[in-house]
Amino acid sequence: MNTIWVLVANQAEAQIYSANRIPGNLSLVGKMVHEEGAAHARDLTSDAPGRAFDSNGPARHSMEPETGVKEEERRRFVKEIVGRLEAAHMRGRFDKLVLLAAPAVLGVIRKTIHGDLAKAVIKEIPKGVIGQAPDKIHTQLVRSFALK
Repeated sequence: MNTIWVLVANQAEAQIYSANRIPGNLSLVGKMVHEEGAAHARDLTSDAPGRAFDSNGPARHSMEPETGVKEEERRRFVKEIVGRLEAAHMRGRFDKLVLLAAPAVLGVIRKTIHGDLAKAVIKEIPKGVIGQAPDKIHTQLVRSFALK
């Protein structure tokens, strides 16, 4: 088997396509939606940040979280995507993987992916194309592989 999967993703949605070759016809294998990824940060937090007292004096300061809420949601969604890809790769559903994702999401994928799945990646394309028709995605793949 020589099946290639193409992951197309942003922080709120992921689509997985299958092809026998690149460039080739793409067929949709699956889709994942992460509604929190499309939400505004203010909608993801329950209340105002906590407060802390100064060590010297009566002053108080609000405390900011170390990681932004949007970034945490992005990590959570990428972990879910990578888990699905790892399971499919272990079952032999695909041999090679192309990552076509929004730059911020691609960065998190790079940090999350490892082992045999990382070795299966043949191309990384930092481009947000979610919402585009498969023929537009195909065109982007043709361009990217032509620029090798």
